[in-house]
Order: sequence, then C-alpha cells, then structure tokens
Amino acid sequence: MLKRFVRMIGGDPNKKKIQDLAVLAEEINALEPAFEALSAEELAAKTSQFRLRVAKGETLDEILPEAYATVREASKRTIGLRHYDVQMIGGVALHRGIVAEMKTGEGKTLVATLPIYLNALALNPLWVEHAQEKWGANPEKWEFTALDGLSVGRGVHLITVNDYLARRDARWKAPIYDLLGLSIGVLQMASRTEHGQKAFLVDLERESPHEDQHQLQIVDRKLAYDADVTYGTNSEFGFDYLRDNMKMSLAERVQRGHYYAIIDEVDNVLIDEARTPLIISGPAAEATEWYVKMAQIVRGLRPEDYEVSVKDRNVVLTEVGEVHIEELLGQPLRDPERPEDVTPEQARLLGYLEQALRAEFLYLRNKEYVVQGGKIIIVDDFTGRLMPGRRWSDGLHQAVEAKEGVKVESENVTYATITIQNYFRMYEKLSGMTGTALTEAEEFDEIYKLGVLAIPTNLEYQSENSDSPLVSLNASDEYGYKYIYYAHQDDPAQTAVFYKRKDYPDVIYRTEEAKLRAISREILGYHVLGRPILVGTTSVELSERVSRRLKAEPVRRLAQSLLIRDTWFEKNQRTEDGRAIADLEPLNAPLDDLRPNEMRQMIRDMGLEISLNPEDDQNLERLQKILRIPASTSERLAEIFRGGIPHQVLNA
Repeated sequence: MLKRFVRMIGGDPNKKKIQDLAVLAEEINALEPAFEALSAEELAAKTSQFRLRVAKGETLDEILPEAYATVREASKRTIGLRHYDVQMIGGVALHRGIVAEMKTGEGKTLVATLPIYLNALALNPLWVEHAQEKWGANPEKWEFTALDGLSVGRGVHLITVNDYLARRDARWKAPIYDLLGLSIGVLQMASRTEHGQKAFLVDLERESPHEDQHQLQIVDRKLAYDADVTYGTNSEFGFDYLRDNMKMSLAERVQRGHYYAIIDEVDNVLIDEARTPLIISGPAAEATEWYVKMAQIVRGLRPEDYEVSVKDRNVVLTEVGEVHIEELLGQPLRDPERPEDVTPEQARLLGYLEQALRAEFLYLRNKEYVVQGGKIIIVDDFTGRLMPGRRWSDGLHQAVEAKEGVKVESENVTYATITIQNYFRMYEKLSGMTGTALTEAEEFDEIYKLGVLAIPTNLEYQSENSDSPLVSLNASDEYGYKYIYYAHQDDPAQTAVFYKRKDYPDVIYRTEEAKLRAISREILGYHVLGRPILVGTTSVELSERVSRRLKAEPVRRLAQSLLIRDTWFEKNQRTEDGRAIADLEPLNAPLDDLRPNEMRQMIRDMGLEISLNPEDDQNLERLQKILRIPASTSERLAEIFRGGIPHQVLNA
C-alpha cells in the first residue's frame, strides 16, 4: 500500500533509477566509436592501463564507462555479441551491489561480464606490497603480472546453480576475458576433482571429445582461485571455505578472500537455500548393527504406534508405540518411575530409534534419495539433481541404508559447517541476477542489505524512448489473454514486428490426477506440433510418474476421456465452467483405473454416439479441435496413440 502511494505521489522509483543509470549507458555509448578504432593490441592493453590508473588512486566507479566500453568491444570482436543499453544498465546495477531482475532470455550471462571485468581490475593489497618492494612506490614502473605467486587482482567469483552452467558460461565468455588478459578458473563437483583437490582453468586451445573436459585444463584447486575470475556453484565455494578452515597452515588454503561475488539465480541461493547447512563430516567409531536392528523393528510398527508430521519433518511414538518398541527390544526405553531420566545406553537407543523412524516414514525412495550401485544417493531438494558423495549427518544416512538393505557405512561426525547465508555474508560486495527478485526484495534488504532493481527488456526500453522507431500496443489472443506487441511507428496497419513474452496466470488443480492429465495433454499438443518441451519436476519419483503418463496406453486413455467429455458437452449444449458433473465423475479416476469396457458402458448409458478408438477419423478430427492443433497432424497424432510420446528422463 505504501509503495503504491509513493508511486502515485512521486512516480515509479524503479523507473527513476533506470533513468539515472541510462545516463551512464549513454556515456558508454559515446565511447564506442573510439574503441572500435582500436587495434586488438591496443584493446588488450587497456587492462594494464586501467590497473595503473587504479594504482594511482582512481576508483572503479571513475573508470567504469571506459571499462564497460572495453568489454563491449571485446565481446563484439570475440563472440559477436554487443551489449544492449539495458544490459549496460544491468551491469552498472550489479557493480553497485544491487540484485538485478532480468527476464529470461535478456542475456544475464553477458551482463555479468561487465562488472566481472571491472572488479577484476581491483588490485590485490598483498601484490601491491610486493610490487612496491620490487619496483618502488611509483606505479608507472610496475608490471601488472603475477608476482611471487600473488595474483594482481583480488578475484571475482561468479556463482551458478550447477556444474554444467559453471563450465558452459566460463567457456562461453572466456574469449572476452582472454582478449583482455584475464584468466578464468572453474570449480566442479568434488567427486570428479579428486575430492576437491583439483579444479580447472579455461584453455581455449585444449580440445576434448568429452563436454566436461573440453577447453578445460585440470590444475590444483588453488590455481582456480588465483585466477582473475572463478566460476562455480555455491556449495563448491562453501565447502572449499570449510576445508580451508580445517587446514593446518595458511599455505595449504585454496581461497584467497571474499571480495566480490555475482550470484546467478540469486533468489534461489540467498533466499530458498539460505538456511541450508554445508557440512563436512568424517567417520566415527560406531557399531552399525543397531541401525539394522532398529530398521527391522520400525518396519513392524502399527499405524497406531506413531504420529507423522510431514510439515515439521518429525515422527513421534505414541504411548502404545513406546510399549510396543520395548516389547520388541526386550528392554525399557525409559524408567517408568522417572521417564525424564534416561541412562546413556537408553539415550543411544533413542537416537537410533529416532533416525530409524525418520528414515522409514519421512525419507522416501526416489524422492529424497535413490539407490544406485548399492549406495544411497541424495537427491537435491531444490534442483532434483543427484548428489553422489554427500551424506546426511547424525546417523540419518545409516538409518536409510539399513532401511534399504544396503551396506551400512560408519556414522559421520561433523568437523565443520556453515550455512549458505552466513558464507555469502562474508563477501565485501555482493550482487546477483534472477528473473524473479522483486517478490523477495524485502528479504534481500533485511538479510543482506541488497537493493533490487527491475531491468526492463530491451524492447520495452527501446519503445519508451521518444525517438524509438517502435511503439508498444495491446491486443488479446484467441484465448482472451491480453498481451503486448511492438510495431513500427510509421506503419498505419500496426503490423506486429516483435512480441512481449506472454506471462499466463497460474493454474491451480484440485487433485494431482487433474494436474498430471493437464501436463500430459499439453505435452501431447506440443509434441504433435513438433515442438520440444522441457518439463521440470521436484523429485525423481515425479519424473518417473510423468514419464509413465507418456506411454502409449495412458495417452490413449487420456484421449478417450477427452473424447467422452467433449461429446457429452456437445450433446448437452454446455461448456466447461468448472462445475462438477455427476455423469462425468467416473472419468476423474486415475487413468490407470479407467477400463475400456467401463468407458464403453458410460458411452451407452449417456447415449453418446462415439467410438472409443482415438484413431478413428472422426475422433482424430475432434481431438485436433480439443488440442487446438491443425488438421495436418492426423497421421502424427495416430502414431502417438500407437507408440506413445518419445522422451528422455534426466535424473542427473
């Protein structure tokens, strides 16, 4: 309410900030012709020139316009991409420690190259001390190269959401950095880098048939951090910090400080995963047979023996359950006279029991974990990716191993731990990019003191300029949804040249069955058109369930239920309005429970004149109308009913 009032009185503050930053973008644009005239050698020399100016006392803000013009020109010459004005605005926001909200497809990865280069110019204080000792106090005599094992810059960290994006983005933008004399390090999962001892440097000359090794040279992990820019996931940076704190000498540490970090998908990292603890643990001398015994006992419990709170992630025994457990164990869990007093042995048993209960009733196979090669592999809660080598602490992993009947490894004890939130609060300067930041603006400010700025799309920004050749117009699509498109100012017909992305409203389903059918229906419609589609799920189990829906028989049953519903509405001269219809209620059962003979009986009872074979010509024509696909897709649609929808399930 307050923000709305402020906008009414003083205008949109976000728009004012954009206008202020646009002045800097214009200043950078004015430098473009001069930088285009530079030779490759002159452009590459800019890095040393900027560092000399910083050494003499100029601030990064003072050299920002020229530094950004340098990156833009390097990008044009190496990867063929020119930063738009809005990307310059986003780059300035990131440099100033602001979270930039940018729509998907607006080039966040390219935007990051601007503040990365600028902040990589900041000089390492230790290097400066050594430079003064070797060359004297006059920076004009300095050579801006590594000295006595010390990097010139302070190091910039770019945090991505997974290993693939870390190496992809590093290689993609490496030609820009390479031309300007910057080195790029890449961190990857510890399980494929000798348990976190190794990492990679980008080497554009190195070739490999393997994607995860192409243009990457394996080096000691410290060298990746000594690079001017280091790409990696939040967990790899965090675990390296923990491992450093366990080292016996400073010389063994790999990280060299926390100067500036840019976080991709910053809301996911700093808000959603903020409280996630990073834990380094090791084996403890503990007998494992009790995990197996407790798993067997818990498996034999009755429903009245326990209460499960999925919300609180907790399982507690009822009084009846405690008695039952004591009978199965053959010994008491507590002193009946003084239940609050427990012996060390009883406390140990209660610990085994608690983890066995959690493993049995809260941690589900193919959701929280999978079993591969006789081992329990954790599934990441946020990404759905497998995390080999990670183990739950406090005996939970052992309890899950006992539950699944695989070898129970020794219990781990915690050596070092830190939350994602506390790790990133150590950085002197922090910024981030995401497509959805405004909704979390309050939390960014309260926890990290970070402001949020919504960057308009390039087309929006262009159309708002008074001298723009484009004008934005409103229209409605065939479903009644309003959208914005762009036409040329001088076109009287106002023919669409570009479209603003349509953001449809959320659709909420009353049942999971209805949601799965809607997903299958949409996939079917897009696949018939030959359009690829990526479906994201929150667990391996859900991925498998969606996959089963795409096989031939479930797709046929989905089509049959759609045919019956559509024919009923046509006969009764009604349209879908969300109300429950008694005659069609049996069709709402799970697809696996629908039987062809039952559906045929429904058709007869309702007096519908329709065949149940979706491959009949009339049915194919009706399904094309339901799915809103052209008549030319009949053969492809019939082929799907015979063989299902080809697809892949990625549980990586």
